[in-house]
Amino acid sequence: MSVYMTEEEQLDAIRKWWQRNNTWIMLVLSCLLLAASGYKYWNWHVEKVSTQASNAYEHMMVAFSESDNKSVRAYANQLISDYGQTVYADAARLALAKLQVNKNRLDKAHVMLEDVVAHSKMTALKQVARIRIARLLTAEKDYERALEELSVLDDAAYRPVINELKGDIFAATGQYQQAINAYKEAISEVRNHGMGNLFLEMKTNELAALAQSVNSENNSVQAA
Repeated sequence: MSVYMTEEEQLDAIRKWWQRNNTWIMLVLSCLLLAASGYKYWNWHVEKVSTQASNAYEHMMVAFSESDNKSVRAYANQLISDYGQTVYADAARLALAKLQVNKNRLDKAHVMLEDVVAHSKMTALKQVARIRIARLLTAEKDYERALEELSVLDDAAYRPVINELKGDIFAATGQYQQAINAYKEAISEVRNHGMGNLFLEMKTNELAALAQSVNSENNSVQAA
């Protein structure tokens, strides 16, 4: 008897193997096809949502540049309600906060900014929101809380803005030397990026002159 199987025997073996295993093979194949279809659909859905959100965001920014506040609010609210899990919704909240500030509704602006800080998945947007919160607090003369907000920020890209705002706060509270130091740090950081800030340098020089004048007056009073 030959040790090799004839073609008929081979086919018969394959048929028997298929009969024993066809159920679970079909099940596995079905699962793979469903997974592939689901993955393809999900990618399509994500891309579609992203495109729609991007279009709404572009319309919002055009409206913003044209000072069409009604359209800005409409597109921003659409982004927040329909695309709340995207970064475009965070940008919409920042835009709405800006409109509220322009109307001196600082409390409502604060709520919008806090929402970005609490829920945004993009660190850069959180940083921007915190800086704007600090500016609101400074406008409200809540200097201590403003400095606390700025102390949370640690992104090197925002250090010039952060230190300039710290300088403004110190200057407003009469802490002139701390303000000068903060301004100088901001100037140094700007220069490290190959740029300059003439306005910031002017503020520093003016404050230094003011601090010197105050010190001279204090020394004169003490001498008298």
